[in-house]
Amino acid sequence: MGNLESTYERWIREDERLPITRGHGITDVMGLDLAPWERTGGRGAYVQLEGMEGLTGMYVGEIPAGGALHPERHLYEEIVYVLSGRGVTEVWNGDDEGSKIFFEWQAGSLFAPPLNTSHRLINTSGSEPVRYIGFTTAPLIVDVFHNMDFVFNAKDQFTDRYDARAKYFDVGERRRQTTSWGSVSVWETNFIPDVTGANLDKSETKASGLFATNFEMSGNVLVGHMTEWPMGRYHKGHYHGGGAILLIVRSKGYSLMWPRELGTQPYASGHGDQVVRVDWRPGSVFSPATGWFHQHFNTGPEPARNLAIRYGSHNYGLQFWNMQSGKGSLLDIKKGGSMIEYEDEDPEIRRQFRADLVAEGVEYSMPELPAAATV
Repeated sequence: MGNLESTYERWIREDERLPITRGHGITDVMGLDLAPWERTGGRGAYVQLEGMEGLTGMYVGEIPAGGALHPERHLYEEIVYVLSGRGVTEVWNGDDEGSKIFFEWQAGSLFAPPLNTSHRLINTSGSEPVRYIGFTTAPLIVDVFHNMDFVFNAKDQFTDRYDARAKYFDVGERRRQTTSWGSVSVWETNFIPDVTGANLDKSETKASGLFATNFEMSGNVLVGHMTEWPMGRYHKGHYHGGGAILLIVRSKGYSLMWPRELGTQPYASGHGDQVVRVDWRPGSVFSPATGWFHQHFNTGPEPARNLAIRYGSHNYGLQFWNMQSGKGSLLDIKKGGSMIEYEDEDPEIRRQFRADLVAEGVEYSMPELPAAATV
């Protein structure tokens, strides 16, 4: 017996009736063909990448020039990234428009309408449409309840997540949190004005010269992080649970992804043909599957920066994410984690990177390997 189509998949196909793009990654989300979207009053398209696995949802939306989307509320979490244009979001509790607050945003802004609040996105860009990405937990919620009237019309107000205070969407505070492998920076904020220029914290566990900051918004379990690393360098290979979506916001390069079953050295073991390569530039998205090693290579002429949307809140634990991720993607695999140290990776990976840098005319700047591991 074949697997049944999920309620979410059937809903986006039959009811939403928008284009659906599939694959491991998309080179340019700005180039996606959008269609009229009756529910929102704008235009849109859905994205179903292999690594999202029904854990996360993604769509690309558009607000017409001089226009606004229909107000909506829903029982799934959502994080919005603005690709182009500028505008305003209004937020209020249920049907009480007297509690309405608003905030302004621009290209590069990131925000999260609190769970089941009414909200409306308005384009103030003049003669140009606004294009944005919505990252959601809709697949989980829609599949569990399989009742769209309940998902979109429930009256519940989650006051523990949203208290209608005027400064709710001000930039929040950062804190340090201790983990089993060290400390991380967690930015508790409901609004990031500019992901492309936000100050990040030094965090070299995953890559030499890396800066990284985790963020958590609106009491969500759907969270994320931003990372930046120098030109001529790359991340260490690692794996974690599925559902993570990565968006490139600066530079160009590529990412390699391969199933954990192929081991830490897929080329040396004769499985190089099963390694998936996704080339990227600003506006590219991709999603590693559960348990797939992946690493990111900057071959562009400037520091690379990405935005990652994922589970893994430092405030609210999720058992399925914990079970999938084991002891963590920032701990050496030899110590029980899921990260490959530079000296233990497949030699072909660094050789390939050097060759790509030569082709791009970019200087190689990786740290030297121990003598026994030198390529």
